[in-house]
Amino acid sequence: MENLAQSFFYNFRKYCPNQRVLVAVSTGVDSMVLLDLLSELPESVRPVIEVAYVDHKLRQESQAETSFIRNFCKKRHIKLHCREWETEIHPNVGIESAARTFRYKFFADIMEKTGIKTLLTAHHADDQAETFLMKLVRGGNIQQLQGIRVTRRFADGYLVRLLLNYSKDEIREYARKRDLIYFEDATNRSNDYLRNRVRHLLVPKMKDENSKFLEHVQSYEHQLSLLLCATEEQVDNYLVEMQINETAFSVDFWLSLSKSWRTLVIRKLLEKYSRKLNEDSLNQIESFLGNSQKPQGSIKIGMHEFLIKKYNLFYFDNKYQIKDEIQNKYRLKLDTWVFLNEKEEIGVFFNKKPEILATDQVFYFSDSQLLPLTIRHRNQGDRIHTKVGTQKLKKILIDDKIPQDIRAKIWIVVTTENLVLWVPSVKRSDLSESPVNDKMQYMIIFRNKV
Repeated sequence: MENLAQSFFYNFRKYCPNQRVLVAVSTGVDSMVLLDLLSELPESVRPVIEVAYVDHKLRQESQAETSFIRNFCKKRHIKLHCREWETEIHPNVGIESAARTFRYKFFADIMEKTGIKTLLTAHHADDQAETFLMKLVRGGNIQQLQGIRVTRRFADGYLVRLLLNYSKDEIREYARKRDLIYFEDATNRSNDYLRNRVRHLLVPKMKDENSKFLEHVQSYEHQLSLLLCATEEQVDNYLVEMQINETAFSVDFWLSLSKSWRTLVIRKLLEKYSRKLNEDSLNQIESFLGNSQKPQGSIKIGMHEFLIKKYNLFYFDNKYQIKDEIQNKYRLKLDTWVFLNEKEEIGVFFNKKPEILATDQVFYFSDSQLLPLTIRHRNQGDRIHTKVGTQKLKKILIDDKIPQDIRAKIWIVVTTENLVLWVPSVKRSDLSESPVNDKMQYMIIFRNKV
């Protein structure tokens, strides 16, 4: 018991910097032990304790339990927040989940009203093992196998589980030696619920096989969380590199990844867009994106949703027809390439970098106030400043005998005030400068890869 109290003291100082805590109490052995351990902390670190209790109105014994916790808190001058879950709002199915939702909404409301930043619950090592085994039985995404964490964000603060390293047996032994009063929930003895079957039938057998079963579950949960966090960070990095603009992504970058990373990246991307697909659908998407024999096309991923590929770009759309263009407007970031399509890319760079290819078109300027720049398709009424005055872009295109269907796809570089600087392959504004070796200049490079 002394070791438990000592380690609890260490965990409290580590995870609970705030001097006020809200303790979720059910009057069961776990929460009453948690409450006692907090009350026995040295005065120098002991927090101001407030208790949150919910009478779920699910058992006849709840009336006696409610009376007990009221008297307990009154005797010890602990502020009690109590709420009843009235029977008329109990659902016919999913009552456990509904009770939990009601309970945690109540806890969040208290924290908001009182300004308390730390909620303490009495989850322990057996809860961790039971949850892990239940998830294995039910199946699902590997991320779901991550167990109960010691601390996580909750409401406007944190939910902390200080008993997570202790077994149910240790908690009961502490209660016995301290002669604590607590209530047993009779429904916990019934095998009508999956958790109870796992608790009564599976966990004891696992402990019989290996007395360190609970420690091993904790260790595996910790290792799994580390691996998943590291993987998640790398996937997020790849997604940033793969994203060309707000809606489109690079097929070439995705294909440059290993098979494993491709799967993880596309899965995360679909999750990001709230699209949950089965393994067969994910395999179809990967095959579609990797099919070099079909550079353009679409694949249905929902009732009215498509993943659309156009050469080096892919994006999501909820329309039946594939767009002729991915997007007609891109913000140009300094020293960054923007991929416009499978053939063209553009970038704004400072002071003679990067290397210019023989096929590149370059526009030089030195006025930084022109930044930031945008590249887009032509709008009605666009005009460009030249040395002979302002000219309509439409007239320039007509004079140059550029076909109508090509005019709609021509790119123009504009300032935030929609001043047209440059129409690559067509016309430069009078702000165009000649390259000067000893002058600090910006340059817009329009690169055609064909």
